[in-house]
Amino acid sequence: MKIAIMGYVGSGKSVLARNLSKKLGIPKLELDDIAFDLNWKAVDRKKILPDIQKLMERDSWIIDGNYDDLLQTQRLEMADRIIFVMLPRVQCLFRALRRTKERKAAGYQKDINPWFLRYLLFGCRNKERRGHYKRIMQLYPDRIVVLRTQSAIDDFLASFSIESALHT
Repeated sequence: MKIAIMGYVGSGKSVLARNLSKKLGIPKLELDDIAFDLNWKAVDRKKILPDIQKLMERDSWIIDGNYDDLLQTQRLEMADRIIFVMLPRVQCLFRALRRTKERKAAGYQKDINPWFLRYLLFGCRNKERRGHYKRIMQLYPDRIVVLRTQSAIDDFLASFSIESALHT
């Protein structure tokens, strides 16, 4: 089973990826963890692409993150399921603020800054980004799952199994 998780910043993509990974016993990769260093400086893509490619060669994986420039097309082509987590703006903001505490404990600096807040509230939901998501949904309609509420995430996680995913 290969799962690509995408969606709005702060929506819970990484938490869903972790929970699915534990439930299914599938390795996961959170692209935020390799795309930036602890000061949120972008890591040279040439250095991280081999790690992503290596994981994608496996029979099963979960990759969490949007990142058009990190083999997004290949991830989507290979994925058995493409999950979009698209919670409301305010809920994403509160989740991101809560996540800041976790990331500070892990050594991250400057997790919340004006650029990030603008991107969370507006940038990842602009017309261009929404159009990009819509095109993906149109390209792979039989593989798409859209989760717009926490209860939808909970229900999905409770009922999801490799067998159910392969037979829907």
